[in-house]
Formats: sequence, structure tokens, C-alpha cells
Amino acid sequence: PMPKRYVITDIHGCAATFQKLLREQVKPAKEDDIYLLGDYVDRGPNSKGVLDIIFEMQQDGFAVKCLRGNHEQFLLDALEDRRFEMHWLDNNGGAEALASFGVDSVHDIPSKYIRFIEDLPYYFELPDYFLVHAGFNFKTEKPFEDKEAMLMIRNFPVNHQVVKGKSIIHGHTPTPLHKIKTNLDDGAAVKINLDAGC
Repeated sequence: PMPKRYVITDIHGCAATFQKLLREQVKPAKEDDIYLLGDYVDRGPNSKGVLDIIFEMQQDGFAVKCLRGNHEQFLLDALEDRRFEMHWLDNNGGAEALASFGVDSVHDIPSKYIRFIEDLPYYFELPDYFLVHAGFNFKTEKPFEDKEAMLMIRNFPVNHQVVKGKSIIHGHTPTPLHKIKTNLDDGAAVKINLDAGC
């Protein structure tokens, strides 16, 4: 059979849901590509578990390719800045993330997880798609260098020349399932948001 490509985004600590999706729906083969568009952590009950599933699959030889989301960035920012850490814990689901690691501070998260997050790229360009967490800022000269936008932008118009006729697949902005399905069935959609809010 031809290799397949899967795109999953905004798992947000829902390790059990992620596991069930992989086992019962996706059922990937080793030659398939699985693209994850960020926000593995925060809010849900098991951020550590989501990252462990990714590590395990990669170790087992599955082609799991991961992008950075704004929640991975929040975690890194919390490491740098005590005040931001408080904001992350109180407002962005950081407290649930720390609880899943069984630690009280972001500084106690084991280094292999931090290294993984630090190495995450901001976007992938495939022959027919751009994959990104939030989207691109086409108002700037260099949309593929605007890291903030790739993690945070919402409701962006697409510059067709810049994307060379490729569609953009992204997450970040929770969208009702029926809207996602309509967009997928469209066939001509220039941007496809797959964030179903887990």
C-alpha cells in the first residue's frame, strides 16, 4: 500500500485520547508520516504522557515529525522568566503540565523533555502543503521567519504567491468539528484548521 500522511494538532495533555486515536483510527504503518502541529502540553491531564507516546513511537521506528506550538513556547518562556512561569501556571494550563511530571517547578522537568521542545521547528514545507501551528503573517516580507506569528496568529489572509499554490494546514484556533469537516471536503480550501479542541 502507498504510504499515508496524517496530521494531528493541539493534543493538549490528552494522552489517553491521543493513544485511542492512534490505535483505533490512525493505525499507522512504519512507512506512514505522522505530522504533529504542536501544543502537546498544558490544560489536559497528562502532558508528560503525550510526549512519552511521541518518544516511544519515534523509538519504535514510526516517522513522527513534530512542530512547536505556543504552549511549548510558554513552557520554555517559563524556564526563563519567573513572572511568566506564574502566568503560565495560572492561566495557560501549566499547573496541569507540572502535575503530570510530578514536579512543582518548570525547572524540575527532566532535561530530555526540555531538549525535545527546544529542538522543535516552526513549520514544515511539503511538496503540496505548508504545516504550521497557528499560521503565517503574510503582511511581513518574510512570513517564514516570523516565529511569533507561526505560534500565535489567528484569522490570517493567505498570500497565494508566497505559498506557491500550496494549502496551509494548521491548528491553534479551536474550531467546531462540522466546520473542519466542511473545510476538508471543500478540496479547494487554501487553509485547513484541524484544531478540534481535542
